[in-house]
Amino acid sequence: MSRTSRARHILSTRDRSPSLRANQPLAMATTAAMLSAAARRFSRSASTIGRREVTDSHILTIDGYAASRKIPRNWWSRSPPFEAVDHRWTIKYFPNVASCCFEGHISFFLELEVDSFYGVHRITDPVDFKFSLLDRAGNAAHSRGVEGHVFSEATKVYGVREFMAWKDLAKSGCVKDDAFTVICDITVSQDWTKVDDEDDTGGGGGGAETPAAPRVVVPPSNLREHMNDLLWKKQGADVTIHVGEESFDAHGWLLMARSPVFEAELLATPASKEKLPGGVRRRVEIKGVDPKVFKAMLHFMYTDALPETMEEEEDETVVAMAQGLLAAANRFKLERLKVVCEEILCRHIDVSSVAVTLAVAEENGCHALKAACLEFIARPGNMKKVMETEGFEKTKDSCLAGMLDVAMKQLAS
Repeated sequence: MSRTSRARHILSTRDRSPSLRANQPLAMATTAAMLSAAARRFSRSASTIGRREVTDSHILTIDGYAASRKIPRNWWSRSPPFEAVDHRWTIKYFPNVASCCFEGHISFFLELEVDSFYGVHRITDPVDFKFSLLDRAGNAAHSRGVEGHVFSEATKVYGVREFMAWKDLAKSGCVKDDAFTVICDITVSQDWTKVDDEDDTGGGGGGAETPAAPRVVVPPSNLREHMNDLLWKKQGADVTIHVGEESFDAHGWLLMARSPVFEAELLATPASKEKLPGGVRRRVEIKGVDPKVFKAMLHFMYTDALPETMEEEEDETVVAMAQGLLAAANRFKLERLKVVCEEILCRHIDVSSVAVTLAVAEENGCHALKAACLEFIARPGNMKKVMETEGFEKTKDSCLAGMLDVAMKQLAS
């Protein structure tokens, strides 16, 4: 290229450059807007959701080893209440477990403490807990536990029936000064919590502010307490129910709301012309139900909970009551009560009760309870023991089919 043409080229470029410089601010503004829009479009925030397990422990010393061995069946003692994993608990100690299947064994049960006489805290996450016998150095020498139990009003007591045989405890070397010590470890998974929050674009999407602590504390519901008072104080009761030799006053509107069977019965029952204290009442007679069972069922209909006294009874009494309540719940279409009783009976299956429980399950269409009974009977040696019980003699017509099925499966295997 000649010097003249090179000069013309340079001049031509210089002639164009002022217009480019004039348009530069507009171009920069357009680019900035595009980048800003893109940043808004592709900006992302990130968080981590974490689930953490919290474990607390309680050490319990059993003083009086020699005396405990002489305690008869069905006797138990409770530890003082203690706090663990944000709840209040006690430990029940059975020196000789009530069930004949586990005779000669120590049992420990964990109990969720009641908030008041009408309710308990509910733990929605499964709880793992274990009891460990401590040696003289404080180390666990023997452990038994439970995984994934959900404590609720219906299942507030749960534990290990066969924690340890007395003969094994005597050989363990863990007894010192006529006492031994166990530790209860309780583990619960905390609710999902937000543990990290940051904006990966470097601005505009930072972590959320921590909400201020509430200034007003809402007390727990006391509806159950009021409903319990409504039942036993009989204020406004307009129905009298005769069960055997006993009578119960109740409120027709509640009975009809809770049970379609009662609804049909009361709608078909004219009010008595006889004026009683509190006004005119309808009279209903219930046959085929034990008065104690009906009283417990009526308590459940008002409060949606079983009487607390059931937890304090001996195993045999609890089983008999649950069997009667299950049949009554099925008769009066109280589905939740039926499931609650089914769960209680599943926890109390043993040689002496399984035949009657199986018959109750068959008669009332409780498939899960029936399966649990047959599984227990199918264990080696159990069928013969069950057939020798008084309960089997009374109910063999109802439970023979299921037991025969178990026997056939055992022969085929």
